[in-house]
Amino acid sequence: MLHGARLESFEGARLIRSGTARQVSYQRTTGEVWATDATLRIPPGSSSQAAPPGAEGGVEVSAPNMEGSLASKQVVASGGVIIRTGKGMEARTPRLTYDATTERAHGNEGVTVKGPDYRLRADRFELFFPDETFNFAGSVESVLGAPE
Repeated sequence: MLHGARLESFEGARLIRSGTARQVSYQRTTGEVWATDATLRIPPGSSSQAAPPGAEGGVEVSAPNMEGSLASKQVVASGGVIIRTGKGMEARTPRLTYDATTERAHGNEGVTVKGPDYRLRADRFELFFPDETFNFAGSVESVLGAPE
């Protein structure tokens, strides 16, 4: 078990993911990872196309619990997940699944979103990290021009 861990993932010389956690456990034989009080940061752009230096954006996912697999490149965050984008949006959901291969996260347990001038609630969501695009499904309620 690691305490106060900081992790970084590179593609060549470019940082594609980073994160911190209060505690991390790693099972070497299976490639499974468990983390508590964890934050995953994904810089703007995608694995195939880097954002220019100094570009705004990127996504940060924080949760009390994260568990994943190095083999599948998937992480499940739970316990009250907070998603923040560099564009000023904050979303909260009980649980989400992140797939590093597709650079996509999704959740089926509801989501609330606050932005600079809007609020939203939906049953389900998908988040595409390269361009910080959200898709909402199920019952969706939004308020535009809403104060935070």
